[in-house]
Amino acid sequence: MILNKIRNTSFWLLDLLKGGKIKQQFSEIEYCLEHPSSTRAKQIKQLHISNLLKHAVRTTPYYNAFNPDGVLSDFPVIRKTIIQDNFRDFQSSTFKDKANFKVSTSGSTGVPFFLFQNTKKRYRNHADNIYFFKKAGFKIGNKLYELEVWRGHNQKGKFKSWLQNAFQFDISRLTDDRIETFIEILKSDRQKKTILGFASAYETIAQYLERNNMYLRDLGITTAVANSEYLNPYTKATLGKHLDTKVLSRYSSEEIGIIAQQTNNSPNSFVINHASYNVEVLHLDKDEPVEIGEFGRIVVTDLFNYAMPIIRYDTGDIAKLGLNDDGAIELEQIEGRKMDVIYDSAGNLVSSFVVYTKFYKYYHLLKQYQFIQQDEKSFEVKLNLQNEVFEFEKELISDIKSDFGRDAKVIITYVDEIPPLSSGKRRKVVNNYNNN
Repeated sequence: MILNKIRNTSFWLLDLLKGGKIKQQFSEIEYCLEHPSSTRAKQIKQLHISNLLKHAVRTTPYYNAFNPDGVLSDFPVIRKTIIQDNFRDFQSSTFKDKANFKVSTSGSTGVPFFLFQNTKKRYRNHADNIYFFKKAGFKIGNKLYELEVWRGHNQKGKFKSWLQNAFQFDISRLTDDRIETFIEILKSDRQKKTILGFASAYETIAQYLERNNMYLRDLGITTAVANSEYLNPYTKATLGKHLDTKVLSRYSSEEIGIIAQQTNNSPNSFVINHASYNVEVLHLDKDEPVEIGEFGRIVVTDLFNYAMPIIRYDTGDIAKLGLNDDGAIELEQIEGRKMDVIYDSAGNLVSSFVVYTKFYKYYHLLKQYQFIQQDEKSFEVKLNLQNEVFEFEKELISDIKSDFGRDAKVIITYVDEIPPLSSGKRRKVVNNYNNN
């Protein structure tokens, strides 16, 4: 559409008039991620790390005892609670009285959290978004459908939505009627379009389409990008099949930005955003790197937030470390939060992927489900049914025991609703035993 081209041209022209700050950041990101093993890309990243460490030591109370010329591994791994308990000490004296931006999470882990970001960090985040959307087949000016819980604090006005060609669809109550409304909106919009939304919303839509045997063709959907939650294989395959599009997963957070994402060229593994972050995958019980093919904690250093330097931040998430064809590390799999990693009755870690596979064959019977580890050997399954009767209790329990231990105790609880968190996200796998 001509109007979309005008939007695209206008965006970059406006950026140029403001000094081309987003374009400069985008160009560096594009070069570093397209040539990750090049000498220049490595030098650029090392310079960013070095500058960040010097800045953090010289301007923040928390880091001032460290060597400004030290290496990243000299610095401690930190967690959300450490930042909260020492909030002022993480603020840079250079940026403390400047016009910074407050960013926050919804507190879906039970701990609300916010940080300040400086202006250049905001430009970098914007450029990261543009790059990774581009790698998913979307460009500025095209239609973007955003599936989230929209309220006053995050909702765009009508003019801004029109200007950005964005459509905000609320998923707080994703009933069949709401899904039908969404489908009709997609059908009536003949533009090229990309969808960005919670993985749990995608799963609900995929179940509806599968249940009703609906295959939607020629809707012009370039890609559906899942964010904020784990995208399970069922949803990725089923939604893609019924919407005739590619479904990709993004790993990001409100307080940091886009850390990694699947792309059209890498649809099944996550391209790490080496340009804007240093990402480590460390052992679950010690601050040492795992080997390729092993699971570990995702630890991130934000190379551009100078208002509150965040060095070696343990995100609380688990991933399997991989290596791509260019020799750059990637994330083969992202398991979700460490607090929700589950174990069998013998204490061995079990991939959340195993849990999801237990329910695929029953999706047509379920509205919602949740798998909870209550104790070392005790597991609870909550089911919200489409109908009143579930005839496969024994089969499901036996299937769960085959992976979690024959001595495991499995109970099934029937509920009318599994409420979402305040953010709109839904936890499919919960470990109450770990948390205690």
